[in-house]
Amino acid sequence: MRFLKSNNHYIIVLEKDEYVIESLKKFAASSEAPRSGFFFGIGAVRNPKIGYFDLQDKNYAIKKLEGEFEVINITGNIGVDESSEIIVHAHICLGDKNYNVFGGHLFEAQISVTMELIFIPTSTISRKTDSATRLKLIRLSR
Repeated sequence: MRFLKSNNHYIIVLEKDEYVIESLKKFAASSEAPRSGFFFGIGAVRNPKIGYFDLQDKNYAIKKLEGEFEVINITGNIGVDESSEIIVHAHICLGDKNYNVFGGHLFEAQISVTMELIFIPTSTISRKTDSATRLKLIRLSR
């Protein structure tokens, strides 16, 4: 992973064989980078693990896709939970070689070529466990 501060944002490049979520956590843990913000980008990945949150079951239905995919878009944010653990929340839209499109919450994917991201720092994004869904949701405080 390489990153560069450019004005009020960062340009992040993930390289072949790196893992998306793991790399973004390392970025946020770096002393040279902010711990909270929003990101978006494009790229190419292999064997992504994506999910859909089922409100009734209060669990993710998880699907592992096999093969290589274009990242049509990845969007998300980085924040911290009550124990200061870095939380990466990402959604991804993927295209395969037959022009089928898949999308959902990204659990992990390995870079097959590159991923190019813009990261926009924000004030601290705090997440707390919501009792109704058991998800770590953003809690705003003034």
